Amino acid sequence: MLGKHCLDAGWGQFFQILEQCCFKRGVYFQKVDSKKTSQICPNCLTETGKKTLAERVHHCENCGYTTDRDVAAAQVVCLRGLAAVGHTVKMLSEGKFVGIPGKKEFPRLKARGVSTTEKGRSDEA
Repeated sequence: MLGKHCLDAGWGQFFQILEQCCFKRGVYFQKVDSKKTSQICPNCLTETGKKTLAERVHHCENCGYTTDRDVAAAQVVCLRGLAAVGHTVKMLSEGKFVGIPGKKEFPRLKARGVSTTEKGRSDEA
């Protein structure tokens, strides 16, 4: 049981260091709820139910969206992070976010006049 407490302390320290690094670089940092990320469809946000660890593919019966389980969980975390700062992002039918990852621009936000450039980086690079 002591090992689990040590691991928990490690994560707590990691988040403190990450938060401090973000603060020093002028980057916004926000923790999001990590519960049930593999049980929610990132496409339609319905709860798909608990999966065993052997189940590696996320498939939503509601909307038909299928992707790797870890990718779906990461997309849910990304959506929660964007929701925490007041942004909404739609996914394309292929399950890819408009403007995420790869490029650091959000066409719909840019159209509304919201700055989409990362602090300290330039789009002209």
